[in-house]
Amino acid sequence: MTNVIVLPSFDSHAKAIIGGWKSFDKAQDKLSTVVCTAMQRFVDTWLVQVGKDEKAVKALGKAIRESQVVIDACATGQMEKKTFTEYAQSAMRALHYGVEFTPSLKNDETKKLPFSKKSTPATAKAGKVSSTTREELDKTISKAIAQARILGLSEFSASMVDLAIESLDGFKEVTE
Repeated sequence: MTNVIVLPSFDSHAKAIIGGWKSFDKAQDKLSTVVCTAMQRFVDTWLVQVGKDEKAVKALGKAIRESQVVIDACATGQMEKKTFTEYAQSAMRALHYGVEFTPSLKNDETKKLPFSKKSTPATAKAGKVSSTTREELDKTISKAIAQARILGLSEFSASMVDLAIESLDGFKEVTE
């Protein structure tokens, strides 16, 4: 007599996880749309009411960063100050150049503000790594994942998380 062991199937559990990710992707897409729409409306209103000279562009950035709602959201941990700083940078470029707001506009070298304090491109920060730690690697990977999420690249960021978890023993996403 042979005993046959029937192993449980993971299929239904996998379907639940995949369904959750699909819902997350839809929510991420909705969030991206809300951010872009709200920021564009603010930039358009600012343009009509204030203008787009250097002083107006700088004031727009300050208005975003110093909004009491933003300050309160950051103080309670709902949002990170850095997120609104980056939105402000992109909004300033959108206003100055008269282009549509996108969260990644702050990274567009062709849309750098001529009166910006930064004289070197952002890529100049990256350099040769001569020593590092596993903790620093996890931080770097986590930052790349966060950037991908901000850009609305939810599938890419999910793949990065999966790869890090599978490839790096004990990987934990680091949030600052």
